[in-house]
Amino acid sequence: MVSKLDLTRLVLPTGVMRLLLAILCLLGTLNLPAAESTNSLHWEKWSDEIFARAKKENRFVLLDLEAVWCHWCHVMEEKTYSNPEVIRLLQSKYICVRVDQDARPDLSNRYEDYGWPATVVFNSDGGEIIKRRGYIPPEQMISTLQAIIKDPSPGPSVQSSPKIQFADDAVLTPALREEIRKRFFAAYDSDKGGWSGSHKFLNWDSIEFCLTLSQSGDRRAEKMAKQTLDAHQKLIDPVWGGVYQYSTDGDWDHPHFEKIMPMQTENLRIYSAAYALYQKPIYLETARKIHDYLRKFLTSPEGAFYTSQDADLVPGEHSQDYFNLNDSERRKKGIPRVDQHIY
Repeated sequence: MVSKLDLTRLVLPTGVMRLLLAILCLLGTLNLPAAESTNSLHWEKWSDEIFARAKKENRFVLLDLEAVWCHWCHVMEEKTYSNPEVIRLLQSKYICVRVDQDARPDLSNRYEDYGWPATVVFNSDGGEIIKRRGYIPPEQMISTLQAIIKDPSPGPSVQSSPKIQFADDAVLTPALREEIRKRFFAAYDSDKGGWSGSHKFLNWDSIEFCLTLSQSGDRRAEKMAKQTLDAHQKLIDPVWGGVYQYSTDGDWDHPHFEKIMPMQTENLRIYSAAYALYQKPIYLETARKIHDYLRKFLTSPEGAFYTSQDADLVPGEHSQDYFNLNDSERRKKGIPRVDQHIY
């Protein structure tokens, strides 16, 4: 067993001493004072004290609101927040705060339209300067940080909240009901199914509305529901079950592989309701696949449910090839991280 050494007592040639130092550092047997790294960022927790400190130190506050399952959050950590110039700028004039949006529903609800990751920069009074959604490449981040230092005025992404005006009558008029129906049907993608353009996912409220309409004999709504529920099968993991969050590129063929709890619960509910109404066996099979996934992967030993499973096996690396594998081939490579927090 190698013991700790007091190198001050050794008299050795310089070259030998350097080699010995390198070997001992590798072996972990040498206790050297830890120097503060200038090559990485120190992330603080969200708190009111952060802004008091920002005012005292004349700094801005950068909030990185992320999700542990999020592919682009991993990419941003690997590419953007490891960039030397980004690090230099943040260390010079910013306090960096990182928050897991699952753990802070107050912040998640406030900024859910901006991510994930969502990047928000505040002045020391807590006023927003910019809000950015999604992945920010290093070059864009550098120019953004520099621009804020030069001119900290709120940018166009920061808008005042719209004033809420309550209706005099809570009952929808027949004309308004008809206008809502018209817009609902007009927004439908009759070619591929679903109501969204660039991102395809199961819009639970829209499908539930279709189920309600079809119960009253609306064949158009029934066709829309079935087309979307059938197309969405491509976002069901064929090996482990469970629902991928969404597909990009305006179709159902480019899934992002994170499996988050709201998607599982709402899809389980919708497919169960669809089977009860239409008696189509594939809908019952889909509900069972989701249930099996929850039982095998997202259930704690105590019976509580975990939060999510990561999109990536290796953070920042897209996992299309991995999710094309069968069960045994996947397990040989490992299993994407499950967030075992219980909220």
